[in-house]
Amino acid sequence: MMHLLDSVDPWLLAAVLPQVRTELKLSVAQAGWLSTVMLLGLAATSLSIGYLADRLRRPRLLALGFAFSSLATVATGLARSFDQIQVARALVGVGGATFVVVALTILMDLFPRAVRARVLAVFFLAVPVGAALGLGLGVAFARLTSWQTAFLGVGAPGLLLALVALVLPDPVRGRGEGIDIQRLRLHEQVGPSREDYVDLMVNSSFTYSVFGITFSSFALAGLLYWAPAFLTDAKGLTEAQADSPLGLTFLGAAILGTVAGGWLADWASKANPRALFVLPGLALFVAIPSVLVAIYGRSVPWIFGGLFLAEAVMFMNIVPCYTIIAGVVMPNMRAVACGAALASTHLLGDIWSPALMGWVIDMFGQGDSMATIFGRGLTALGAVPVVQPGRDPENLTAGMLVVIPALLISGIVLLSGSRHLPREMALMLAKLRAAPRRRVTTGPGMGQRA
Repeated sequence: MMHLLDSVDPWLLAAVLPQVRTELKLSVAQAGWLSTVMLLGLAATSLSIGYLADRLRRPRLLALGFAFSSLATVATGLARSFDQIQVARALVGVGGATFVVVALTILMDLFPRAVRARVLAVFFLAVPVGAALGLGLGVAFARLTSWQTAFLGVGAPGLLLALVALVLPDPVRGRGEGIDIQRLRLHEQVGPSREDYVDLMVNSSFTYSVFGITFSSFALAGLLYWAPAFLTDAKGLTEAQADSPLGLTFLGAAILGTVAGGWLADWASKANPRALFVLPGLALFVAIPSVLVAIYGRSVPWIFGGLFLAEAVMFMNIVPCYTIIAGVVMPNMRAVACGAALASTHLLGDIWSPALMGWVIDMFGQGDSMATIFGRGLTALGAVPVVQPGRDPENLTAGMLVVIPALLISGIVLLSGSRHLPREMALMLAKLRAAPRRRVTTGPGMGQRA
């Protein structure tokens, strides 16, 4: 329920953005910045939140983060200027980072490896369902009352749920690994060292999974952002033909992909843990022809069928990748690992992909750019500029093609990581079963391990 409310907020803003722009007198750039600043707030604080979550009692941190996020949602509804609303959106991101990082590590500790992927799939299902609720509630509140009421109505219940989080149990870190509880408590007490963090940065399975998520998030965010304009301007569909079917396509694909990714990850990894990499890697290769079908399809069923399959298989990689992180990172530093994954996903992935695709759309809408070798290649691929009344020429097809190399890189990265996974999963369990090296203080600052 908490993740559902946390996922409603960003889409609530998207639903009422026209009213917000009118009342607060925001430009297009300012309106777009409100989404970016929230992701920046989330990404900028994820690592520090992870560091605290590995050391403090997590239910208290979870309650604090969710209350903070809920207050920031309420503050969004109370904002009376651009400066006020952008601060509120940044704080929503900070609270969201706290909730997601802490909740992920609690779930990873509560459930054993055999069912962990399915549990994480249920957790991540809140994202598409929350998106649908946010859009629906936003439109309803704006029509019946005001856009401010929408944020007050969503933020206030979050404060009550934050109080409930205070009484949640804090499982021993690593409880789901089947290791002696006393040994796990000893690892908790000793904590990770500087060397452990260095080892995390060179942990192949961890880095491959993080970069796999990052490149696929780049592709998915850009695809979702530019699909409406592509369908209306390049494919000639009306807004009625594009908007509602596109929303249903996204919702259905996200649910199917997330559930399938979790179930298949648990099923396939029983026989071979490498499947946690191979499954999402192959899925992203399937996404490439699906995107091409959506781009070049001549009929509405083919276009939406291609988008549905592409989005569904892109969503299949989220759960396996976080399951990999749980399997190769020591439990007493999983929050830092999840924080790093979130930061990378946003800072290197979905924050800037719509802007890059927009630059390509504008650049290759110009005649001189299309006259270059690269432009002639795009022309051969059918990516030619289109002209809309009152606007400069735009090459929406060229912009959509940007997702293809991102998907290709993501698939290659994930398949490449499969060879390391069994060894690094076994190494993590061996470290967990062994007695931790105790820290010996050598003076001010960091200590050493004995």
